[in-house]
Formats: sequence, C-alpha cells, structure tokens
Amino acid sequence: GVFWYSYSYGMVHTIMISSEHDISRGSPQSKWLQHDLRSVNRTLTPWVILESHRPMYHAKPYWADNSVGIAMRAEFEDLLRRYHVDVFFAGHYHSYLRTCDGLYGSVCSNGGPIHITVGTAGAHLDDESLGLYDNVWTERFLALWGYGRVTVYNSTDMLFEFVNAKNGTVEDKVKVRRRR
Repeated sequence: GVFWYSYSYGMVHTIMISSEHDISRGSPQSKWLQHDLRSVNRTLTPWVILESHRPMYHAKPYWADNSVGIAMRAEFEDLLRRYHVDVFFAGHYHSYLRTCDGLYGSVCSNGGPIHITVGTAGAHLDDESLGLYDNVWTERFLALWGYGRVTVYNSTDMLFEFVNAKNGTVEDKVKVRRRR
C-alpha cells in the first residue's frame, strides 16, 4: 500500500506502517505486515526496524492519543515478538522517549523490541509540567529539540543516539545487542 512499505538497506530491514489506517487483525495492512515480517531473510538483514507515526508505548498523560498505542498493542504487538523486531521508532509526541529493551505486554526484557519516540524535529515541544504517568518501561524522557542517529556495527550490535539539535551533544544513547 502507499501508506505502508518496507525496504532493506545493508543489514537493516525497515518497515513503515500507518498508525492512521486500519491495522486490526485481518485488515489489508495487518496481512501485509505479517507477510513482510515472515519474509525477512535474517541472514542478509539481521536487524528489523519498524516505524510508525504514533508510538505503541509512551508515557505522556494524553489519554486519547495513548488509546491508539494501546490498540496497536492489542492488534499486533504479538507479531513484533514472534518475528523478533529489534526497534520500534515513532514520533507524534513532541518529545523524546526511550523504553527499556525487550518491551512486550508492558513488561521489560520480555522478548519485544526497544521503543524509541523522536518527535522533536521542530514543532512546539510537549509541556513538561504534565509529567509522565507511572510505568515500568520509560528509561529516558527529554523535551528538547533533537534527532536520532543509528549506527549498525554488525549483525549483533547497534547504537542509537539522541542528539541535541542546538549544540550537537549526545543527550541519550543505548546499545542494542542481539545474540542470534
């Protein structure tokens, strides 16, 4: 579909889905996603990154927006675990948030991907005074303009860095390691 697609570049297979279109079980997008995940050659592309406008996990108390992420979890989070998706990138919230690794079913180190929201490319930033709601998955939250940088070293090691757009400082980084 025009709103969902995938491509491989080097050791990474990237999948873009639409959080703004039907992705419920049995929908055209859901069938396409399952087929795409099933057909990834992990020998050639050992890393799988899924991208969406809206995140599956976030912690801002914007309840109407959070309902979309909760619905995404109900509809296809099991696919991310089954097919060993490594990273889920999203935007939507005008802030940066990184979860624990292995997030599945709201439990860390449970076989799912790490979720990273980078929605800090220039629009107004989220109101920090609202804070975050209590959860076990948030490892880092920042409300400043910046961008993400991914370095894939090999089939087992990847580095993600969140870079401050004003001064180039790396404000957060995480090494993602997978033993395959």
